Amino acid sequence: MTTPQKSLRWLEMLVLFGGGPTLLWQFPGILGGSRLFLFLWIVGLLCGIGLFFDKKFDRKKLWNAKAVMPAMGWIVGRWLVCCIVLTALFGLLSGRVLPGLSLAVPTGLFSIFDREELPWFLPLLITLFYPWVSVYPQNLLCRAFFCQRYRPILGGGWGLILVNALAFSYIHVMFNNWVVLLLTFVGGIIFTRTYLKSRSLLLATIEHALYGLFCFYLGIGVFLLYGASD
Repeated sequence: MTTPQKSLRWLEMLVLFGGGPTLLWQFPGILGGSRLFLFLWIVGLLCGIGLFFDKKFDRKKLWNAKAVMPAMGWIVGRWLVCCIVLTALFGLLSGRVLPGLSLAVPTGLFSIFDREELPWFLPLLITLFYPWVSVYPQNLLCRAFFCQRYRPILGGGWGLILVNALAFSYIHVMFNNWVVLLLTFVGGIIFTRTYLKSRSLLLATIEHALYGLFCFYLGIGVFLLYGASD
């Protein structure tokens, strides 16, 4: 890849993963409500189609179920450690309004199950649909597409992982709070390493879903509501 081509690829990355999220952050009405998920699916579908017809891309990475079971031991083990840390932090900060936020950390562990205004079957619906409606399209864009498209300018090591984590974090800037940015940056490192190591988007999706669902059940899913912290 020539120097001008690398410069254009950098510009493309900054526009897609910097300019796009900034636009949605400044004009939250663009993708309010269910339009956000529709947009996510359209973008994910376009990325998937592009990767499918990219002769340099190994299509097996889009699923690769064979890589799942051998890796589930260390995936679940790491997840359990992170769950313990998150639960401890949640307990310490419960009920407090964190600096720079207008939302307080919800009171009570797993209080989502005690909220009478929510239908009893909501956690079940989220468990069933969240991995495929939200997580897999995100990973098509932020794992498979990003790593394939920008590996030529970032390399295949920690440079790629860290820039990817920054991009993954920043596309959540529309949620307007630093808690999400911090969590998604750490998550971006974890999920991208899993994808690069296993060459399986399915495994990265399962791991991403485990963390996302736990955050929702723990009670901090309120920070992931679009525009909730305005």
